Amino acid sequence: MKIGIAVRKNDVDYFIHLSYINFLKKYNLSYDFISLETNLDSFDGFLLPGGDDIDPKYYNQENYACHNVLEEIDKLDKKIIEYALKNKKPLLGICRGIQSINVFLGGSLKQDILHHKNENHYILWNEKPYLVNSFHHQSIHTLGKDLIILAKSLDDEIEIIKHKDLPIYGVQFHPELFDFDLKSLINEL
Repeated sequence: MKIGIAVRKNDVDYFIHLSYINFLKKYNLSYDFISLETNLDSFDGFLLPGGDDIDPKYYNQENYACHNVLEEIDKLDKKIIEYALKNKKPLLGICRGIQSINVFLGGSLKQDILHHKNENHYILWNEKPYLVNSFHHQSIHTLGKDLIILAKSLDDEIEIIKHKDLPIYGVQFHPELFDFDLKSLINEL
């Protein structure tokens, strides 16, 4: 299975954090990087990694707390999500990735939340608590079309979502940075 990883961009260059590559290697998945110009037909599934904030214009808000917004990266995530939906391809969104899935399916975000940036916290999933990491200052506000909430933090922030019919998942935390068995999570769903 070949996974396409959406690139991210800083002031100088495009990049992918090594943690995502190691994460895919852990599951013996081949991968390649996707930019806005990449043809998506050769991929079996997609990974939308973490990154900077989505332009709030996509969820009908003015920017009051979003940082490092890049139109090119927003367009890339949107392209991948639309392709995955149309072609029923697996898609996993991590951190910014869950937010992109939600926004580009018509949902909205809270532009700035407290107590989630660089703080571990518990989520409640299948009525069991799980300790997860947290590096975000935004979260889902209104849920996008055809998405289902699977887990929330104990302070009621949405942490895991899935599409009601398609193999599209999102997690707000970073499973690639700790020993979280994502395969078991998806198999359980």
